[in-house]
Amino acid sequence: MRISDIDPNFRLSDKIPADTKFRSVWEEPFRIYGIADNEKGDFCRLPRELLPQCSAGIQRLAEYLAGACVRFTTDADSLSVIWELVTSANMSHFAPCGKNGMELFEETEQGTHHVSNLLPALEDGGACRIQQSSFVRLPGGLRSYVLYLPLYNGLRTLMLGLPPQAQLLPGRTPRTEKPVVFYGSSVTQGACASKAGSCYTTLLARRLDAAQINLGFSGNAKGEEVVARYISSLDMSLFVYDYDYNAPSVEHLQATHEPFFRIIREAQPKLPIVMVSRTGGGKRSADMDARREVILKTYHNALEAGDRKVWFANGADLLGDTDLDLCSVDGAHPTDIGFLRMADGLEPLLRKILYDI
Repeated sequence: MRISDIDPNFRLSDKIPADTKFRSVWEEPFRIYGIADNEKGDFCRLPRELLPQCSAGIQRLAEYLAGACVRFTTDADSLSVIWELVTSANMSHFAPCGKNGMELFEETEQGTHHVSNLLPALEDGGACRIQQSSFVRLPGGLRSYVLYLPLYNGLRTLMLGLPPQAQLLPGRTPRTEKPVVFYGSSVTQGACASKAGSCYTTLLARRLDAAQINLGFSGNAKGEEVVARYISSLDMSLFVYDYDYNAPSVEHLQATHEPFFRIIREAQPKLPIVMVSRTGGGKRSADMDARREVILKTYHNALEAGDRKVWFANGADLLGDTDLDLCSVDGAHPTDIGFLRMADGLEPLLRKILYDI
């Protein structure tokens, strides 16, 4: 017996009206944020021509859509969504709706408001269905929306459906349209948020009213030169990097951290750059202090060279001092509480950098 047979609240709705008018998100006036400028229809966070120069892990993870979103405005009283996932895989410590689902928010000048969490349907064995559909009731009236895409899965297709009489207009443009770019580990990519909108990069983007590009690569962010050179080419408002977790050793971090910074700084002398050390997930590792010292050395060397567009954030302080067991699922990957505390800790700094307040 399935839980949906006991409690109908767990039953996913597939009652999409027959007269729904579906459009691909690649059509106007939809606008997709957070992916690279590849061929139309290609959901990928990196340019295809760059992938052969990257590790096999990055090549695969580039198709996972952490931080990517679709913006649009409509007066519809409902939204139907059909999407096709790249993989059916789930994880024991990662909620399927965070890994494979999507989340819809209304965007206003005063901030974002949660509308619906699009839950993925599962097969009897626990795998995620490749073909998905959801039906969402909307409040009606002309409103702007943002739909955040799966954190740890890719999309082959994404179709949004509205009632035939509904208006469809371009979405709201974020206050900071040049994106904040994040580079880092699985934590940056969003493991293990329970919802697509709950990873710390998206929390910050929502609060700061800023576009984002999330270049978190689970287990594969190792400060590679090819990635640094790509990031240095992006037109961005702010760069945040925290790949400490994926550096295999202190020595690897020493060999890559400052060169990574210098590549970006040489290309963009006035770009604000924030360096973040690992949070530790509430636990201290034997080399945590040594790793932080490597990052601090990059930071202090920049200051001594006269750089006034660089900042350091101590990841060990971001989760606070209480209830640390609630902040991660496994001592490394944050829960929603952990991501909330990370966003709370970083928001004042990023807000000051972007808006000088």
